[in-house]
Amino acid sequence: MDYIETPIKPERVGKGQKMPNKSTNTAEPKAAKKYAKTRGEHVKDILIAMLVTGIIAFVGGMHFSNQQHSQTAQAVKNAIAPSASAQAATSK
Repeated sequence: MDYIETPIKPERVGKGQKMPNKSTNTAEPKAAKKYAKTRGEHVKDILIAMLVTGIIAFVGGMHFSNQQHSQTAQAVKNAIAPSASAQAATSK
């Protein structure tokens, strides 16, 4: 068997369909151009968000610290008071 090279003939797809001459698409009115932020404005927005988050976290931490300190002081006060009164009662 010998190899016989045959030329490849491209087939046209959609040969029987033709595009209409009339355009059915109507032109939509163009919307007003929106303002696009620059890179510097994005950086400023991110920096402001980080600062606000940091301030909120700092205030929340201070509030939590004050609550923990008051609870610790109350626990120490409750622990010292019974033992002091017990020592006073035994020394009489």
